[in-house]
Amino acid sequence: MLTNDKNPDIRLPMRLSFSIILTAFVAVIAAILIFSRGKEVQPSDLGGEGSAYAEVSASPALVFTGTTFPSPSDMQPVFTINLDGSDMAQITNDGLQHFLPHFSPDGTKLLYTKFARGGYGSPDAVTDIFGYDRATAVETNLTNTGTAIQGVWSPDGQQIAFGVYSNDALWLMNADGSNPHAIALPSKAPDDIQWGDYLWSVDNWIYFTVAQNIDGCFKVRIDRIRPDGTERTQISDGGPHCTPAGREQSGDADPGISPDGKTLYSSRGLPQSVPGRPEMTLRHLYSFSTEPYVVGKVETDLSLPLLADCIAGVPKVSPQGDLIALFAFCPSDPHRAGIVLTDTAGTSLTYVAPGFAPDWNSAAF
Repeated sequence: MLTNDKNPDIRLPMRLSFSIILTAFVAVIAAILIFSRGKEVQPSDLGGEGSAYAEVSASPALVFTGTTFPSPSDMQPVFTINLDGSDMAQITNDGLQHFLPHFSPDGTKLLYTKFARGGYGSPDAVTDIFGYDRATAVETNLTNTGTAIQGVWSPDGQQIAFGVYSNDALWLMNADGSNPHAIALPSKAPDDIQWGDYLWSVDNWIYFTVAQNIDGCFKVRIDRIRPDGTERTQISDGGPHCTPAGREQSGDADPGISPDGKTLYSSRGLPQSVPGRPEMTLRHLYSFSTEPYVVGKVETDLSLPLLADCIAGVPKVSPQGDLIALFAFCPSDPHRAGIVLTDTAGTSLTYVAPGFAPDWNSAAF
């Protein structure tokens, strides 16, 4: 968990990303609640008469990991599923943890981080980027550094951007793993400590989170950069709140983007506890434009009222731009922790399945 310990070089134990990390205690409790209640996905939960998703493509709509949020010791397989809960399939079964999977733009391949040792938050973790061919069921190791993380596809599927936690640099490589090269890295100045949570938009920007600690105020914002390392631009300031001592970071994490590239969605940490769960940090779903940051830039909290008491994370927008898939843990309904769908105004909420970090298959729509 990324916390404010008053150290100017604040980092995750393995210098990974700013994705949602909950305590091991909460992970165990949520897992017990999920499986002890025996809750199954019901087709009636989504796609009723008149719904735009009443008929889901035979290709799975979502890819995700695990059955709950990751911890240093959990095995997290990769799964695919339709929006109505049908055709859920386990893709990996190697006893290792997988992280932040993505469909290729044409839907034929998957991309994910795999832990050869340890898991998310482990200080001695070994990670690399892997690809998976859905037609042949062949997995390919695309990096061999032990430090590569968070691969994301270019809009045409020809390249992959990824992070390297040994120096927090942003790298590119071809889709087959060839020609890996660094394009930029943080300066390590107080306003540019660490990068993570990469996103490659349709209009050819790479968005990422930036940890900053200015005058003792630690939080995380979103910047973007071109794939050649030019035109770096600040997009958010992470909100008005500094991170309380010992708590998960305030500010932005795990951005998602609308299909037209004009709106970002962020899991924003707030300096508040989840109601009834003092050990957990509240995270709300926020939206704002992809225009450069200016003081007074409009930001919208989409978590009210349905996700007001929840942890909302890893938001990813549907190919049609009308739904957001995300991870949610709500103390008012803890047995349904996992993947949920909401509309882009935050006025609906539909449970899909236990799991973490969903992303969409554009080819299924």
